[in-house]
Amino acid sequence: MKTALCLLLFGIVAVSAQRRLALPDPRSCANRVRHASYRDARGVAHSYFFSWEHQPTRSLEVDWLDSRNICRRHCMDAVSLETPQENEFIKQRIARGNVRYIWTSGRKCNFNGCDRPDLQPQNINGWFWSGSGAKVGPTTQRNTGDWSQTGGYGQAQPDNREAAQGNDESCLAILNNFYNDGVKWHDVACHHLKPFVCEDSDELLKFVASRNPGLRL
Repeated sequence: MKTALCLLLFGIVAVSAQRRLALPDPRSCANRVRHASYRDARGVAHSYFFSWEHQPTRSLEVDWLDSRNICRRHCMDAVSLETPQENEFIKQRIARGNVRYIWTSGRKCNFNGCDRPDLQPQNINGWFWSGSGAKVGPTTQRNTGDWSQTGGYGQAQPDNREAAQGNDESCLAILNNFYNDGVKWHDVACHHLKPFVCEDSDELLKFVASRNPGLRL
């Protein structure tokens, strides 16, 4: 499942206007900024970049695809929150920085190739972490994620609120008490502008290392 979603993701033309996922830049990868590290229960270390903690990007807000591409050029990707512990680690950083909202790599599979039965209905079973390819649990099983119980219409997330205006809310953001609901996951239309969190991508690091012998990453 993870491999299939990864292949599906890396082959898509994201959002519109033939905008594509960026390839990593070796020099940028070698010089990437990492603000913090977190070691998961398996002992695997994850390194992160927080856009609001870096002077050149302190006030930068971009759409979902641009957030991924900035990360990817540095051998990172938008953050994938695959465990409750990692989710809490990132949420604490958001709260500490008093950041209103951020992009994650979370994405609803609503593009070509997403008609597989196991992804239906998309708003329940179609969510995944595009940075890693791992699936997000069904949104009806509230203990498998950190979706807010409310939103602009007072409905539990994901509610696809902007669909009525023609904007599918297919990207996953974390909002900081935006609806007096704490620091929680929300589905948001991907064109909105937000700060972002990057996470080291093992796949991109290996890709660059294999083609640039001797480069210190």
